[in-house]
Amino acid sequence: MLKDCSHLPIKGTSICATCPKPNDWQQHALCLNYNPDLWFCSEDSKVENEKAITICLACPIRGFCLEEGWSNKWGIWGSFTALERERIRKIFPVTKHSETHRRETIRTLAHRL
Repeated sequence: MLKDCSHLPIKGTSICATCPKPNDWQQHALCLNYNPDLWFCSEDSKVENEKAITICLACPIRGFCLEEGWSNKWGIWGSFTALERERIRKIFPVTKHSETHRRETIRTLAHRL
């Protein structure tokens, strides 16, 4: 959370959902307790992908994660595979908006879709 921030934090963290992405958001990720390769296996690895997505869905900071991996062509970010993110980017072209609106939209998508 930013020094002067007075917004409410994301449940289970000290991270503000409104302010720009903090440097320490990854320290709150549930995936820290698992092998990182689980999030970067083949799209055909259905069992591994489902396990990673299940962990992501319980993570309080998946909006920040999706924001980080929004344009990444590999891996699962914020509970979405690369193919799913590609489809979502076509439906929600957030690149045309301000940086603040872009961040808020991506974070909202992570928790709504």
